[in-house]
Amino acid sequence: MAQLDHIMYACPDLQAGIDEIYALTGVMPTMGGSHPGVGTRNALLSLGSLQYLEIIAPDPAQDLPGTTGQLLLNHGGSGVRSWAVASDNLSEVASQAAALGLESREIIDMSRTTPDGIELAWRLLFLQDPQMPFFIDWLESPHPALSTPTGCTLEQFSISTAKPDIYQGFLDSLGLPLEATSGPEGFTAQLNTPKGAVTLGAW
Repeated sequence: MAQLDHIMYACPDLQAGIDEIYALTGVMPTMGGSHPGVGTRNALLSLGSLQYLEIIAPDPAQDLPGTTGQLLLNHGGSGVRSWAVASDNLSEVASQAAALGLESREIIDMSRTTPDGIELAWRLLFLQDPQMPFFIDWLESPHPALSTPTGCTLEQFSISTAKPDIYQGFLDSLGLPLEATSGPEGFTAQLNTPKGAVTLGAW
């Protein structure tokens, strides 16, 4: 079964992103860890129901040229950049995508160490179309939503795309109860928080 796993909130500086989310929600994200070779590090807060918000930013301890971290630094702004879908069968997801004419990249293995020293390992699948979600299989790792600060929930996740029919067809094939609408490409998320409703805009 596939479900929205996490929303990636990108920013050029991690502490600034943490402060921004805390000011908006009243919940302080916790430090996650570094993604070696990707040039990024993150902080997290739970959205309940095995879902979470990932604040992702460049990792100044890594060499950034040619990495995602450099891309985030160059962009400069903050906002919802992408989103992930949890699945325990990434090969099947790739087959479903191919049936709709959507090409996939190779499945890759990822890992990071939490501040508590817990090793997390997972697998990722990206499609060639960067606006499509990416897919994550947490394998035997504990889900981050179970150990990150609580108090927020995801009320609505909105997808705007120049190809709503293709996007919606893919969402439907995965059994995801989300709607893709026609418009400028981007994502927004509405959260219920201790400070009330908060909308996170597109990156």
